[in-house]
Amino acid sequence: MDQAELFNQILATWTRHQIGLIKLLDGIPAAGFLAKPTASRGRDVSRQLFHLNRVREGWLHMHATGERPKLPRADKGPAPKKADLKKALVASGKSVHAFLAAALAGEAKPRMFAGNAVRWMGYLISHESHHRGQILLALKQSGFKLPEKVRIQGVWGTWISGR
Repeated sequence: MDQAELFNQILATWTRHQIGLIKLLDGIPAAGFLAKPTASRGRDVSRQLFHLNRVREGWLHMHATGERPKLPRADKGPAPKKADLKKALVASGKSVHAFLAAALAGEAKPRMFAGNAVRWMGYLISHESHHRGQILLALKQSGFKLPEKVRIQGVWGTWISGR
């Protein structure tokens, strides 16, 4: 495999992850955004998704400036709205993709992660998968059964079949 094909596969991996996340977000019913895992004092589903976007934006800012940003939190007040979450996650997903492409082309370099863009991408996917699991658990424990098209085909099928 040549370097261009490897870079394409790396970027396609991020795209697959992003598609699965947006399919999950789209499949969550309105009332499901307030679900929390049983006996949890943690974030509800909407705030979990807000957190994913906040972490993406934080790392992108850190890579660009070397400084930790002061980004808004969603700990208090009304829960973030589905449309706002989708808009933010789509935009930050594109920004991550663009940064990865620049890093693979030698035009950018992540801070920390030993300067390794693929390692940073692996961290993001791992971090977001952890929270996706918390989201799915919160929904299940709160009685929200997602359709199979979202639960199986969206979350896992995106990786396996590429659809």
